[in-house]
Amino acid sequence: MNNRHLLIVLVVVLLLGGGGTLFVLASGNGPVKTTEQAASLDAPADEVEPLDADAPRREKSAQQNRTDDAPLPLSDISEEGKRKQAERVQDSGGSGSGSGSSPTGGGGSSAPNGTTPNGGSANNPAGGKQANPPRKLTPAEREEARREATGRPALADKLGRTPGAVSKTNTLAKSPEQEKWQEQWYEEGITPPEMIPTPVHGKIMSQEAREGLAKATVGLISFFPLDGVAGGPLLPVITEFETDANGYFGGDMPASKLAPLNYPPVALTVTWEGHRIVAAMPIDVVDVGKANEFGIFWAPETPFTLKANAEQFDGDLSVVSTGELDPQRWHTAKRAATLAYFPAYAVAKETPEGEGPQKGYAEVLGTWDEKDAPYVSLVKDKQIVQTRRPARATIISTSSNPGSLPQPFSELVFENDALTPISGQVVDADGAAVANAVVTTMGDVLSQSAVTDAAGWFYLEDPPEKTNALLCVHDDFVEAQATPVLPGDSNVTITLAVRRPRIHLFVIDRITQAPLTDLSVQVVGITPWGKNAGKPKTPEYTQLTSADGNFLLEWEVSIKSITLEKIGYFPRTLQNPVALQETGNGVVNVELSPGRKLEIAPRNYTAAEDTSRWFPDPKAEDPGIYTAWSNHWIEYEQDFGDAPEEGEEGGSFDLLLGCTNHGIVDNEYEFKVDVYVDGVKKKTLTIMADSITERTARTSLGKLDGVHTIRLIWINDKWIPNQLDANIRYQSLKFLEQP
Repeated sequence: MNNRHLLIVLVVVLLLGGGGTLFVLASGNGPVKTTEQAASLDAPADEVEPLDADAPRREKSAQQNRTDDAPLPLSDISEEGKRKQAERVQDSGGSGSGSGSSPTGGGGSSAPNGTTPNGGSANNPAGGKQANPPRKLTPAEREEARREATGRPALADKLGRTPGAVSKTNTLAKSPEQEKWQEQWYEEGITPPEMIPTPVHGKIMSQEAREGLAKATVGLISFFPLDGVAGGPLLPVITEFETDANGYFGGDMPASKLAPLNYPPVALTVTWEGHRIVAAMPIDVVDVGKANEFGIFWAPETPFTLKANAEQFDGDLSVVSTGELDPQRWHTAKRAATLAYFPAYAVAKETPEGEGPQKGYAEVLGTWDEKDAPYVSLVKDKQIVQTRRPARATIISTSSNPGSLPQPFSELVFENDALTPISGQVVDADGAAVANAVVTTMGDVLSQSAVTDAAGWFYLEDPPEKTNALLCVHDDFVEAQATPVLPGDSNVTITLAVRRPRIHLFVIDRITQAPLTDLSVQVVGITPWGKNAGKPKTPEYTQLTSADGNFLLEWEVSIKSITLEKIGYFPRTLQNPVALQETGNGVVNVELSPGRKLEIAPRNYTAAEDTSRWFPDPKAEDPGIYTAWSNHWIEYEQDFGDAPEEGEEGGSFDLLLGCTNHGIVDNEYEFKVDVYVDGVKKKTLTIMADSITERTARTSLGKLDGVHTIRLIWINDKWIPNQLDANIRYQSLKFLEQP
């Protein structure tokens, strides 16, 4: 072989990447052929494959010749497939890419059984034709593989490792019909709390399957303050619904007219195909007695495990996860039944020989939204021993075991330390005991709460280790804080010195003396405690209605000032309204002077970027207009009139925009709307999307007079085909004149 032919051989070897060797059929100036070509020359005529005419037969032949040692197709490249390929390479005695050496000095490569017969290649020990490489998957096959890796199969696989079914509602279920409601409570020996039947509607969507969950059990837990005390113990009531084929649920549920203090009025649970995939998710806004469109709830389907350490306790113990609900506020008569509605896990009494939690440990399973840690309670004899929330793990577990679940939280340790309780009494400014006050620990990521008894005493049996203060709230008082407080302190006195403001207003038109029936009130409160104690808080707004001009304004903290506003009237600011009430026989009398009435029906716009994309309400008397496209502007020209004369209040304006959603959106979606005045951007408003109730947002436009152009641009559309559609509907547009 001369140098030129040797060079050709080396180049071909490099191009083949070492997958097989070349068999040199001739020396000197003869041609060079691969083993495949050589085998073709010796093969019978009926086994020689044509180049193109019989492509289907060639593919069939490759499938017929497949053995366990043949390469897996692309659809089989899984962890198991990779393992089998590695075993085949190991059995072949080589790396799969390197060539073997021939015992006769020829250029043969190692066969799978370690032999090199007649220069056969590693994948062709007989020296015959090689199996064709795996074919590429068709688009339909790729789509099917994707569906198998996601969608319902993947969801079912995930949920197979989440909490199993738990108990039924039992005595927690109550009818929203008044007569049955009262009868059911009386049978249990409890005075029926005030209830209002409330229609609700929503949808449960799967993040994994990207579709509505059909035949899922949705439990809505509504909380009723015991004996009408908003800050005291709560009576949980569970109403269950079943979703339809598209994941929708709806019906009437009993709701409390009195909202609980520092606790969600309603929480949602979801069970699907025997698995609790939502332990408890708070719903913070409920319009009692009105239709509530909750929107879409995306079920968190990220499973997790949590190690719970209860080694310091003895007896029959279990651990219960209640999601985002703190069970310590539940009334003792209902606590055991409510805990039974949630997944429970036994604390091991002995260390098992195989897999399972060690003695004194429980393994908690659940799903979470990767935001809030769940409340976890240690239970003995159906009573809560301790309730804690786990801390986020600094290092997330990455176990190689394919059956293991993520462990996003640090080990949760229940401590049996009788030397660290905090006890004390809550009193008012005169030293009288305050019953039904809620005392909560502060300073740690964990917290514990207790409700004072009839004599004002409270006892926190196992406060979190980093507790440094106590927060006390009550329906009738401004909240107060006791600091410093440490675990182990006793006889702590918390004084609720200031009663909550309840201001009685009588408001009339100064010219006609006619009572006004609705007001917008701007409240500037006073910070009750902390480093800013005594300083004014950021202004907040509320709406008041009345049939005869008498209004009641209740607030959680002391009030520095209030500003009364109404479309068409100059605003009126009252400093220290509590003192004014004390000097006015318990009523603050207010006369508002008529001013400029600045209000626009949104359907009466001046211009739009594309009028074909804006749709007024079907009825001419309805004020709204909606669009399904974001980033399209709509404009309104408004005459703000003459500037106020010297000594007259007014001149500055706030824009108040009210919106609803024309369709259904998830329960966390918020509209973002840019506001422009004469082409200058003022602010981006954030408005909760609600398909039933109008939600509002407000911003200052500054001093305005004469004609100005107001432009609105919705900027954050959200859409999932056949599932979710955000369409903003402008329902009201008002300009409130400021002093």
